[in-house]
Amino acid sequence: MPTPLIRFCLPALPLLAGLALSSPSVAQGSNSDGPIEKVSADALEAPTRVVTLGTGTPNILPDRAGTATAVIVNRDEVYLFDAGAGFMETLSQFQSGDKAGLFPDSPEYPTFMYPTFLDTLFLTHLDSDHVLGIPELLLRGWVLERTTPVQVWGPRGTRQIVDGVIEAYQPDIQHRLGSLPIGKEAPYTGVVTEIGSEPGVVYEDHYVTISAFDVPHGSWEAGEAFGYRIEAPDKTIVISGDTSYSESLIEHAQGANILLHEVMSQSGLESLPEQWQEYMLHAHTSPSQLAEVARQVDPDLLVMIHPLLLGASEQTLIDEITAAYPGAVELADDGDVFE
Repeated sequence: MPTPLIRFCLPALPLLAGLALSSPSVAQGSNSDGPIEKVSADALEAPTRVVTLGTGTPNILPDRAGTATAVIVNRDEVYLFDAGAGFMETLSQFQSGDKAGLFPDSPEYPTFMYPTFLDTLFLTHLDSDHVLGIPELLLRGWVLERTTPVQVWGPRGTRQIVDGVIEAYQPDIQHRLGSLPIGKEAPYTGVVTEIGSEPGVVYEDHYVTISAFDVPHGSWEAGEAFGYRIEAPDKTIVISGDTSYSESLIEHAQGANILLHEVMSQSGLESLPEQWQEYMLHAHTSPSQLAEVARQVDPDLLVMIHPLLLGASEQTLIDEITAAYPGAVELADDGDVFE
């Protein structure tokens, strides 16, 4: 049973030093010439954990960075989903301040995670609040001595964004290459795999199998907005991305232990002009709809992310979902850890 709101300090170990692409849409993290030998749950040194590095929306909120979720397997493998604005600032919470020192400095609970360890990214879609942190991910990790490019999976247009970042930041890149003792083999770049219109398993290594599936989100077409299913040795995690009520998500989330799903407040929705209400219902999920999704999926834990309050309070949103859904549910904050 996942335990909500357990906070811990993330690993200081090198991760995922480059991936061999086995096809245009599926990558293997190891043993790419044959079947991958999977690690069993009994062999894990620590449970798989989900860290909400950013839980925000397009709105500018003081305590919510742009959407970004990290899945950590066996303490030293990190898989990042989305890269919203400012999500890297959340890492500092595990190095200083209220969240520092909450766990002992031991092999079971390492002291912190560093930006250099974030080198595997999966994008749900290309709305700006999910990708504005890509420059930080590429360049800050490189300046802090990440030695390999970031591997990036995403919908059509991902390559344009990543290449555009590298082009836009050439003045910074060339200055640092010319004056600092850092690698010259372009570890500031991103190696992009665009998933295409027939999603499925997009990545596999000895720890995880990651599948993408279409979700409906506004005017994005098939192959342009995804949810992800992450099958780890000890649990299955599903991340909705931005979506309206989705039968596809319900199908692909069956058996999930932790379901992270976007949500918008019903009372906030009703306060909007009719035209905006129509748009929001076409793009996002109301509490009653989310409750129906959760009843059909029946996860051990439902985690609400990307909360569109629309003028309502967080407590109002919590009350709306708990009135409709009796299962375990949490509204995530930045820096929360679920396991």
